Amino acid sequence: MNAVKEPPKVFISYSWSGVEHEQFVIELATALRTHGVDAILDKWRLKPGQDKYVFMESMVTDASVVKVLVICDQKYKEKADSRAGGVGTESQIISSELYSKVAQTKFIPVVAERDDEGREFLPVFMKGRIYVDLSSDEKWGDGLDELLRLIYDQPIHPEPKLGEVPAFLKSDSGGLPTAKELPGH
Repeated sequence: MNAVKEPPKVFISYSWSGVEHEQFVIELATALRTHGVDAILDKWRLKPGQDKYVFMESMVTDASVVKVLVICDQKYKEKADSRAGGVGTESQIISSELYSKVAQTKFIPVVAERDDEGREFLPVFMKGRIYVDLSSDEKWGDGLDELLRLIYDQPIHPEPKLGEVPAFLKSDSGGLPTAKELPGH
């Protein structure tokens, strides 16, 4: 009997930057759910009476959450860098997780906005990380494909399997002699 595999679970970390940005986040989460990803949004899961900080921390540290998508826009960068509000608290938790773990593939920066000169808004703790770009309508399709490949661990360029040592280098195949086998030794 085949075991039923649970859908991959991702948490989306973002700043409440405004109605347009929140709509962007909801559209992204909806697109992921449409493709079989259990995307977790505070707007859907956090209920009155719950502690929002406990919720955020549990999502970031939960082993069943395979990816945390950090949606980077100007407001997120400002709040994360100044450690302000929920984003500030969440970024402290994420920073701690990033720097204490060897495997750092759980946290994916997603660029949702760029400045007037085309530079991405990335908080300091995400500056050196490779990101997924969803900063424009033109980037949306490829960026979503890239996110899905990361979440499902299906790279566009899979690493080939390691082959065998060439036969001519094996000692029993008459390959090149070793130093001991050379005349005069």
